[in-house]
Amino acid sequence: MPGMTGYEQARPANPLWRRLLRQWRRWRGGVMAKTHTVQIVERDGQRFKRVGFESVEEADRVAACLRELVALDRFPRLLAATGSTLEVAYVAGPLARRGRASDHQAVADFFADLYCAQPLRAVSAADTAMAQTLASDLAILAKAGLIDARAAERLDGLANQWQPELVWLGHEYIDPIARNFVIRDGRAMAIDIEALWRDQPLGQGLAKAALRWLEQPVDAVLREVGERAGIELAPQYPWVQLCFTAAYFRQKLAQKKSGHIRIEALTALGRNQDSEP
Repeated sequence: MPGMTGYEQARPANPLWRRLLRQWRRWRGGVMAKTHTVQIVERDGQRFKRVGFESVEEADRVAACLRELVALDRFPRLLAATGSTLEVAYVAGPLARRGRASDHQAVADFFADLYCAQPLRAVSAADTAMAQTLASDLAILAKAGLIDARAAERLDGLANQWQPELVWLGHEYIDPIARNFVIRDGRAMAIDIEALWRDQPLGQGLAKAALRWLEQPVDAVLREVGERAGIELAPQYPWVQLCFTAAYFRQKLAQKKSGHIRIEALTALGRNQDSEP
C-alpha cells in the first residue's frame, strides 16, 4: 500500500478447515471455481485485504468494477493494484446470518441499490452467453440423471417462452451467500470482490441469493428498482432465474458439490403459474 513501509503480518482469510475442504475436493477431481488467494494483512497498524488472482486481466477486471462503483459504498475501497494483486480496505463487522431477519432485509436493500446506482445497457437476450449455454447445461444435468429428457425439454421450452427480446446488463454480484456480506450499521457490504462482474444479465445475483438463503421477496426488490430507477427488471427475471439455476447446478456437478444441488428448485419453475412470466 502506498505510504506503508513497515513490517507486515499476513494470514489466510479463510479458516484452515475451508482450505482443507477445497484441497480434498480438488483431490477428488472437482473443478475449482475459485483459484485466487486471499490474505488479511496488518502493516503499520492498519489492516487490509490482499487478493491474488490468476492473471493480470482478472485483477484489472475487478479493479475496474470497484472504481466504477466506488460512489455506491457497498464494496471494499480499492487501495492498490499491482499486477495480478489487489489490496482493498478491510471491512470490519459481523457476517450476515441466515437466522437474523434484519440481515435478509439488508441484503435485499443491497441489490436494490446495486441495480439502481449504475448505468445499464440493453442487449438482445439471444446474444448472451446465458441463452447460448442453456441447452448444453440442461443436457449435462440430464446425462447425470438429475433430470429426465422430458423435464429438460419442458424447461427449454419454458425458457423460449420467457426469453425477452432485450435484457438489461450491468454490474452483478454473483456469489451473494451470507458469509460474503458484512453488516455494518445496518447496511450490507459485499466483501467477496472476486464475485463482482460487469456486463451481466441483471437478476443472477438475486436469484442465487434466493436459492441459497435469502428469504426477502424478490418481487419487492424488482419493484423498488422500477420505482427508483425506472428500469423494469421483472420481465427478464424469470428467464434469468431459469438459465442461472441450470448453469449453477451444472457448475456444482462439475465441482462435485452435490449438496448444493436442489434440483427441485429448477424443475419446479413454471409449475404453479402460467407460462408467461
